[in-house]
Amino acid sequence: MSAILAVHEEGKEHLENIQKWQELSLRMKKKTIDEENVRLIKQEEKYWQQILERLIALVRVLGMQNLPFCGTHEKLHTFGNGNFLKFFEYLALFDSLMNEHLCKITDEKTHIHYLGKDIRNELIQLLATTIKEEILASVQAAKYFSVILDCTPDVSHVEQLTMIVRYVTTMSVLDSDHCDAVCIKEHFLGFVPLKETTGASMTDTILHQLQEMSLPIENLRGQGYDNGSNMKGKENGVQHRILDVNPRALYVPCSAHSLNLVVNDAAKCCLEATAFFDMVQRTYVYFSGSTHRWEVLKRHVKNLTLKPLSDTRWESRIHALNPLRYQLGDVYDALVEISNDTTQTGSSGNISRIDAQGLAKGISSFKFVVSLVVWHNILFEINVTSKQLQTKTLDVRDAIKQLEESKKFLSGCRSDEGFEKVLIDAHKLAEELEIPACFEPDNSVRVRRKKKQFTYEADDEPIENPKENFKVNFFFAIIDTALQSVEERFTQMRQISSVFGFLYNIHSLKTEAAHQIFVHCLKLEKALQHGDLKDIDASDLCNELQVIARRVQNKSSPQDVLTFVYNNNLAKSMPNTCIALQILLTLPVSVASHERSFSKLKLIKSYIRSSMMQERLVGLATLSIEHDIGQHIDIKNLVSTFAKMKARKVNF
Repeated sequence: MSAILAVHEEGKEHLENIQKWQELSLRMKKKTIDEENVRLIKQEEKYWQQILERLIALVRVLGMQNLPFCGTHEKLHTFGNGNFLKFFEYLALFDSLMNEHLCKITDEKTHIHYLGKDIRNELIQLLATTIKEEILASVQAAKYFSVILDCTPDVSHVEQLTMIVRYVTTMSVLDSDHCDAVCIKEHFLGFVPLKETTGASMTDTILHQLQEMSLPIENLRGQGYDNGSNMKGKENGVQHRILDVNPRALYVPCSAHSLNLVVNDAAKCCLEATAFFDMVQRTYVYFSGSTHRWEVLKRHVKNLTLKPLSDTRWESRIHALNPLRYQLGDVYDALVEISNDTTQTGSSGNISRIDAQGLAKGISSFKFVVSLVVWHNILFEINVTSKQLQTKTLDVRDAIKQLEESKKFLSGCRSDEGFEKVLIDAHKLAEELEIPACFEPDNSVRVRRKKKQFTYEADDEPIENPKENFKVNFFFAIIDTALQSVEERFTQMRQISSVFGFLYNIHSLKTEAAHQIFVHCLKLEKALQHGDLKDIDASDLCNELQVIARRVQNKSSPQDVLTFVYNNNLAKSMPNTCIALQILLTLPVSVASHERSFSKLKLIKSYIRSSMMQERLVGLATLSIEHDIGQHIDIKNLVSTFAKMKARKVNF
C-alpha cells in the first residue's frame, strides 16, 4: 500500500488535481464572478420588489379614493397624463428609488417600467381578487350566509346586478381560543351585467355566481331584495325560484324600501296629496330654472335651500319640506319680489312673473299650510325609522319594533285631537304669512246630480264644511292608507318573526314550560328543514335553551347570547343554539348595502369613464367599497404573487 501511495503522489494526474484544488481554495477566499453575479441579481430583485410595492400601494390608494387612473395620453412630465403617472412623478420628488426609476425611463435606459395600462389593470385585479378571496374564506368558515341583491342601469345603459353577502363571524372563524364579540358582516362581491331582468334569468345568474365562488346553495339561509315584482313575485320572482331550490333560504323584503313605498302609497292616495307634492316640486323647479331667481331666493332664505323630490331617495321628501316648513314666509317673500319685479320685460319676463304669482298664491293658502304641517310630521317620523332600518346590525325584532312605533304614531294622529294639534301649528304659519286661518270652499268643480228612478241605497251626501271635508278626504285618507300599507307590506317580516320570535329574549324562557318551548323549537326545526336534512334538532334545542336561559342576563339580544356562548366555551355543548342564533342574525332586514354600492358605481363609472370594461369596474368597486380589508392587505405577499404570475421561465 505504501509503495502504491508513493507512486500515486508522484503521478502527473495527482499533481494536477492538487494544483486545481489550491487554485479553487484561493478563489473561494476572494470575491468570485459568480458571487458578484448573485449579488447583482439580488440587488436587481430587491429593486423591482420595492418598485412594485410602491406601484401596488399607489393603485390601492387611487382605487380606494375613486380616482381615475388614465389621462388623455401616457407620456411622463406632460400635462394630462392622468392621476397614476402624475402621482408617480410626485413620489419621485421625495423618494430616491422612484426618482432613480423615473430617470431610467426618461433616459431610455430601461424599457421595463410597469407603468402601462395593462400592468395597472393586472394590479387592480390582483388587489380585488385578494380582497374577494379573503371575504369568501370568511363566508365559507361561517358556513351559513344570506345574499342581498338589486339591479340598476349604469351610465352606459348596462343593467348591473350587485351582490352583497351577509354572514356572522363566530369563534370558529375569528379565533379558536377566544371570541371577543360576534359580528354581523355585509360584504360586496361584485357587479354582474344582466341581459334580461326576468326572474328566471336573474335566478340562473345568481346560482351560477354562487357556484363560481364556491358558495353552496344549500348553505343559503336568507334572501334580501327590494319590492320589485321580478324579485319578490310569488310565482315567477327570484325569491320563489330560489325557494324551490332551497326552501331554507328565507325571503325577507327590504324594510326600508317597504317603508318608502308606504309613503308613496300615502302620497298618491288622494288628489289633495298629489297636488301638494306637485306644488312643492314646482316651487323648486321654478327657482332652480334661473340663476337670477335662485339669487333672489338666497337673499330671503338664509339657512336652508329648496330641494327636489325623488321617488327613489328615501330622505328626499323630508329634505324638500324642511325649508318650506320653517321658512315658508321667506320663500313667499322671494316669490312676491319676483312677481313685482318690473325690470323683467318681454314674454319670458311676464311668464316668470305670472308663475311667481301663481306659486305665491298656492303656498299661501291655508290648505297648503295645513298639508305642509301634516306631511312634515309624518315624514319626519318615517325618516327616523328609515335611518334605523338601514343599519347593518339590525335584526327582524328591532325592525318590527321600529315599525310598530311608527304605526303607533300614525294611529295616534288619526283622531280629531290629532287634527286639532296640526291646526295649532298651521295657525302659527298662517300668522307669519298674514293669511286667514280658515279653509276656503272649493268651488272649482261642481258635482252634477243625476236623477235615478230606482235606488236601494241612499247616496252619500257631500261634506259641505271645508274643514270637515279636508279632515276626512285628506288627513284621514293619507293616514288610513299608510296604516293599511304597513300591514300589507310587512306581513312577510311578521311571519319570519313568528318563527324566530322566541329567540329574541331567551332569558324569559326560564319561566315557560318545557312543552311550550318545544312547540317553538319544533316550528323552527320545520322551517330549517329540507327533505331529510335539517339544521337543528327540536328536542336538543329545547334542552339547550332551558339551560342557557338561566345563565344569560335579562333583555340579552341574540348577538349577546351568541357571544356569551362562545366566550364561555359552550359552543360544543350547545350546537343547536349556536346554529339557530347564527341563522337568525344572518337574515337580512334591509338592503341598504346595495344602495351604497350603487353610489360607488356612479362615482367610478361616470360619464367620462363610460367605456370602462366590466372586469376593471368590478375591481375598482371592490377596492372602493371594501377599503377596510384592502387597507390591511400585505403588499409584500402581493408582490410575490405578481412575480409568479409574470414568471417567464418554465421548468419542463
